[in-house]
Amino acid sequence: MDALLIFVKYPEPGKVKTRLARRVGSERAATLYHEMVEQVIEQTSSEQYQRILCYDPPQREAEFRQWLPQLHAYVPQWGGGLGERLSHALEPTHQAYQKVAVIGTDCVELSDTLIGEAFMALDSHDLVMGPALDGGYYLLAAKQFYPELFSCIAWSTEQVLRQTLERASALGLKVKQLPVLADIDE
Repeated sequence: MDALLIFVKYPEPGKVKTRLARRVGSERAATLYHEMVEQVIEQTSSEQYQRILCYDPPQREAEFRQWLPQLHAYVPQWGGGLGERLSHALEPTHQAYQKVAVIGTDCVELSDTLIGEAFMALDSHDLVMGPALDGGYYLLAAKQFYPELFSCIAWSTEQVLRQTLERASALGLKVKQLPVLADIDE
């Protein structure tokens, strides 16, 4: 079976969607984030893959399990920056599953169809990426773990997709890109 890792933060005001909060306030940004998480979880429910919640902060596991009880497994995020947290989640997951995709919850256009397309594309590609309008990506899927894709990346900038694709090219990976979608940051 395949695995979908979903990276989620606890929707605490002041801790999530901080760029959006500058425009709408911390409480409203946290409420919107809560709704985005639930929408992405609902739109990515399939029997074709197992959904694993990668949650932050680790001490809120009970709240995550109560809030999102429909997931297959719950794994705390750990490590410094995003690249390190992605590596720590992806490496052991690749040891247990044939194909692994990772998403966040900023792209509310994600769907079972798109996730299924990513997993199917791995039959003929090494890496599948869902480019975001802001220069990042909303999805990354692979058949094996490539740690080089997560180190020395300028996370939360418009350079993320370009830098990741350059790394993939240097590794000789065959890459499929999904349609460009918007994510909500501001």
